[in-house]
Amino acid sequence: MSKYTLFTPGPVDIPEDILHETAQKAVYHREAQFAELYRATSEGLKHILGTSGRLFLFASSGTGAMEAACSNILSSSDEPVAAICGKFGQRWLELCQAYKITPVVVQEEYGCCIKPETIEAVLKQKTKPTIVFTTLTETSTGALNDIRVFGEITKKYGAFLVVDGVAGIGADRCPQDEWHVDIMVGASQKALMSPPGISFIAVSERAYEKTKKSDLPTYYFNLAIYEKFRSKQQTPWTPAINVLYGLNKGISKIVKMGLDENYAHHRDVAEYVRERVKNMGLETLARRPSNALTVVKMPANLTSTDIITELKEKHGILFANGQAELRGKIIRIGHMGDYTIEKMRPALDALEHIIRG
Repeated sequence: MSKYTLFTPGPVDIPEDILHETAQKAVYHREAQFAELYRATSEGLKHILGTSGRLFLFASSGTGAMEAACSNILSSSDEPVAAICGKFGQRWLELCQAYKITPVVVQEEYGCCIKPETIEAVLKQKTKPTIVFTTLTETSTGALNDIRVFGEITKKYGAFLVVDGVAGIGADRCPQDEWHVDIMVGASQKALMSPPGISFIAVSERAYEKTKKSDLPTYYFNLAIYEKFRSKQQTPWTPAINVLYGLNKGISKIVKMGLDENYAHHRDVAEYVRERVKNMGLETLARRPSNALTVVKMPANLTSTDIITELKEKHGILFANGQAELRGKIIRIGHMGDYTIEKMRPALDALEHIIRG
């Protein structure tokens, strides 16, 4: 297999010390040693999320955690809102439809963010509190939604706010409790610097109470089952133990650095990347960009597919292509987690060399 360094928006290039942690011998997940690992990981993660709510860990991708959020908080009589500005926001719509629920769709074109006033206009028409599903960082476009304002609006109307934070957690500030997020969805493989394989949801107390009334079918992601084991610092099914070692290490690195310093670091790297891109004569897609990634529009005479292939084969650098209708038209550059200006410089040098021909 050809070797290359990941500069994709997840999975990320994993630091050596975190990889080393994942190589430990597995412990039995019903013993005290695992319970301590679970406890330490949960406490550190809740600190990063800024929540005192219940945290549930799953052996799944981020989409699994999205389904867990959806299937536990929704009931068949609910009329949720899906606020979409990209491919991953679209997933909320698809999950609702999988459970035979048709949400009200609030949608913006790719590169734009959801307008808070559009969400408020929908909630004004609702006769009972509902659920708003949206995204913090839209990985397909690099757009960063204004979750703080969304939270103010949903609180005003007694609604529940459910946020896909998979790409944003650890890169973009979003204190869950302070911003009135009822369920935050995340995963291990992005700014938390760990291998794929673990996802999670952090659930507010009011949201957890609503899950008790859900009439949707669940088993693997049934929070009532998970809660019985969570109180013992365990999971009901076999967890991704070695990934959890890595995740705990990634979380501890962020906590040790300090949250303010961590977010400032991500901002500095993002600003460097965008300045370099601008100097290449290229435009970025997102009008309100995340610190997790930069999405670059290709000029008409270039295709991102060719550029990405050349960078991988000749320079050992892998950027990500666009998805769906954006494939071939954009390059997605990930810089969440353990990326520095020094690490980004040669990758951007190589990109510039190809762009300038």
